[in-house]
Amino acid sequence: MKVVGIVGSPRKSGNVTCIVNKVMEGAKDMGAETKVYHLNDMNIRGCQSCMYCRTHDSCCVKDDMKLIYEDIKTADAVIIGSPIYIYQVSGQTKMMMDRLYPFTDEKHKPRFGTKKLVMVYTQAAPFPFFFKKYIRYMRNIFKPMGLIHYKDIIVTKCFEANSAEKDNKAIAKAYKVGKSLFK
Repeated sequence: MKVVGIVGSPRKSGNVTCIVNKVMEGAKDMGAETKVYHLNDMNIRGCQSCMYCRTHDSCCVKDDMKLIYEDIKTADAVIIGSPIYIYQVSGQTKMMMDRLYPFTDEKHKPRFGTKKLVMVYTQAAPFPFFFKKYIRYMRNIFKPMGLIHYKDIIVTKCFEANSAEKDNKAIAKAYKVGKSLFK
């Protein structure tokens, strides 16, 4: 069992990291091998639209995405966490998402099997339904890559960098989701 966590927040010790780490803790307690990437610390370029990945099962851009590719290929589950900025995931997360195109073949079918996908969102908005349409949209875009929606964790009222760690309900849910990945 292997779980890969991807933190798309610029804050290395912020709300997204707190929740992703708690999901990973739950998975680890079930015996999973875990690895977390902090996108803001990585050298990841944007997609070059060269279409190299249509005829190859990789990307021609030589950067830190190669690390993420290799871990996702062998993972059973992937956790992607991002703050919601102006109704969307962070720029760091979006850049990584664009670069996942090598995971789908020329017929838009998964190249490397399927994995469970947990999305973690933090937002300042007080109610989880504020970005409901966007979150529903996000559930489907990863299917061609083999990342199949399993759960969403939405943490609201994240006005400060440590808001999530004070939200006992969100912490408990994240841990429970991590444990449930392999039941």
